[in-house]
Amino acid sequence: MNQALLKEQAGQMMVSGFAGTALNPEVEDLIVNHHVGGFILFERNFKDPDQLTQLILDMQKLALSVQPHTPLFISVDQEGGRVSRLGPPFTHFPHPCCLGAARSESLAERFGLALGKEMRAVGINMDYAPVLDVHTNPENPIIGKRALSDQPQWAARLGAAFMRGFKEAGVIAVGKHFPGHGDTSQDSHLTLPHVGRDAATLEQVELMPFDVAIQHGLEVIMTAHVIYKAWDKKWPATFSPFILKNILRKKLGFNGIIMSDDLEMKAVQDHIPLESFPLVGTEAGIDCFLICHDTDKVRAFLKQMILDVEKNRIPHKIIEHSVQRILNVKNKMPPVESGLTDLSALAKEHQQLVKEMQSHLAD
Repeated sequence: MNQALLKEQAGQMMVSGFAGTALNPEVEDLIVNHHVGGFILFERNFKDPDQLTQLILDMQKLALSVQPHTPLFISVDQEGGRVSRLGPPFTHFPHPCCLGAARSESLAERFGLALGKEMRAVGINMDYAPVLDVHTNPENPIIGKRALSDQPQWAARLGAAFMRGFKEAGVIAVGKHFPGHGDTSQDSHLTLPHVGRDAATLEQVELMPFDVAIQHGLEVIMTAHVIYKAWDKKWPATFSPFILKNILRKKLGFNGIIMSDDLEMKAVQDHIPLESFPLVGTEAGIDCFLICHDTDKVRAFLKQMILDVEKNRIPHKIIEHSVQRILNVKNKMPPVESGLTDLSALAKEHQQLVKEMQSHLAD
């Protein structure tokens, strides 16, 4: 087996966080020596728009020098409301739940376009939005106002409209958290939640927004670190072959990238050892793995994945199929330097939209 090729392929299946506001030796190592295919940005990576734009361009330039024609996914959790990693002058949009209150697909599309334009202005090409969870449990500590609606049909319609705006802006939407985090009463960052709904209810409520989003061209779906007892009593969705292969791939016909939520969250970290993640993740059907903070874990994960393939614990064909899905999406991304523009001017343009959205929060 060609180990150099295998190393490149494994790296493409990783999205990593990192520290710093400029290209540094650690990021260079992840790109050059580990071929990491994507990065996630946090507050720690942002000082101002010019700095962020330069950081992203430097990272992309380095990645393309190593693997021509294979740009990085540069991603962020910028949903609006309380999950907004990038502060001023990025617009602080209201909670997405205001769209459900408005029941306006036009407003949702305008929001997606505005948010997408601000991401593209600095070179971000992927955003972990829309939240497609249906907020059916008032005691839910983690979804709440992040959800578009507490009605599945409106979560579906508004999610599809939001995606149209993102697509026009040239940003990859990541629908989350499959198959639905809206009925949980616990936070998967802190513990492993369980959902006790029967299969029929899960299909009617939780799956509808994802089903509609897939029909409207959703290319990336993030999994939930949640156990759905009616489907799989043992594994959370992230590591459940039944949920990801039978439900998402076969039942819903999804052919895009399946991405894990952060593997450092307590829901999985406290229950599954790191060295098992590559094997159980690829067996379940994960194409892209997310590790947000500890780069030592990124390196350990990739080392283990390569070893598992070399020892025939993971069939190489699985890796090839996942990488092809990733490249299919990357090949359709706009050129790296396209869309860069004056963020402050955009933010001014978006203030009227913010007021319209806020008016529905008060209703």
